[in-house]
Amino acid sequence: MFRTVSRVVPILLLIVFVATGVALVQSGHLTTDLAANDRLAAATGAQPGALEAQTSIPTYFGSLEVTKSRAVTPGVGGEVLEVFVEVGDLVEEGQELFRLDSTQLDWAVQRAEIALELARISLLEINEQSSEGELAVAQANLELAKTNLAKLDTGGVTEDELAATRASASAAWARYNELLAGPTEARLQQSRANVERAELAVTQAQRAYNEVAWRGDVGRTPQAANLQRVTIDLNVAQASYNEATQPARASEVQSALAAAHRAQHALNELEEGVSEVDRAVGRARVAAAEATVLRIMELTTSQKSAELRVSQALVNLEESQQRMDKAIVRAPLTGVVLSLNAVEGQVIGASSPAAVIGDPSALELVVGIPQDQVLTMSVGDPVRITRFGSDDISVQSTISKIAPISLPGKGNSTFPVTIRLPEDGTAQFNPGIFVSATFE
Repeated sequence: MFRTVSRVVPILLLIVFVATGVALVQSGHLTTDLAANDRLAAATGAQPGALEAQTSIPTYFGSLEVTKSRAVTPGVGGEVLEVFVEVGDLVEEGQELFRLDSTQLDWAVQRAEIALELARISLLEINEQSSEGELAVAQANLELAKTNLAKLDTGGVTEDELAATRASASAAWARYNELLAGPTEARLQQSRANVERAELAVTQAQRAYNEVAWRGDVGRTPQAANLQRVTIDLNVAQASYNEATQPARASEVQSALAAAHRAQHALNELEEGVSEVDRAVGRARVAAAEATVLRIMELTTSQKSAELRVSQALVNLEESQQRMDKAIVRAPLTGVVLSLNAVEGQVIGASSPAAVIGDPSALELVVGIPQDQVLTMSVGDPVRITRFGSDDISVQSTISKIAPISLPGKGNSTFPVTIRLPEDGTAQFNPGIFVSATFE
């Protein structure tokens, strides 16, 4: 309907304007408005009565225009595969306007998923090579080795030092026995509680996500981001629980046993005296402890880098999914398609204006009123807008704006006068249709 009107508007406009002008002249429609004549004379500096007879306000014609519109840009570039609307169609917010070729975008999503999986595998491999607190233990062993070497070099041992060495040996053996015995019930309960809390958070986030899953941009909603976050938290809690329930790795047990033997040997040395061989062994232990600390620090750095790679991969995947969603371009608001530049088979840019959607409830008519007549008008004056060719379809409105600057033209200057239609009661008035404005 809108496209038919837009084709006949220029012809009807020419016919009506010509017919109106001829009718006004031949029928003697011109009348004298003395008050307007006096006001115009005062405005121009002429003496009252020196102006020609003024006409009564006639009916003017024009096309309705929207006052609220929004340009649509795809956000991603690509070939237009399918267009679902035409100019003049009424669309709902979120309705599909056209679809772009998403082959490259789909590949980007797949690459992002693969990169994320590889980053996670790398992180798991690094985690298996180190355990929580291993660096602290290695640093403590290094300090102990240095202290023991210093004592060996001086050859002096105090009762306090001897007591401390015994305590260290006891602690080392306690750590070794703890690894053999496995985790305590308290730790297991805490790990299970963490998993249950994480599962509850995922359930709640999933429920919130399901409420907005119908949206085309669901991947960009806070609910989707929250679901992803709590899912990661659940995986971390589950991994921690699995680690707590698994028996200690052989490497951990061997490391603890070696530490216990070193502590015991240090105690034995203090109790038995110091030899040159003992000093050489002490220096070797310091060197070995330093190498262990460096190795664990490198693993810690690698672990942090792997965690950052996982986080970056998650961001890349989310961005790829968001770009994938943009391959289907949707209406940003409910309205009428005023223009459409998307053509099937053509390539369109990410920031190219693909369409313009106008709000059909926000309409206005702008007509040019001659100077001698505009002086009789004021903002708020009543105007009846009638649909051309349908005298029974009309709506009452008022003048919303009178431009203070005239439009240049031949003869009498004209001033743009704007009539904004009310939002209620204008269902039969659409953008682009031809209407008449009768000033009452």
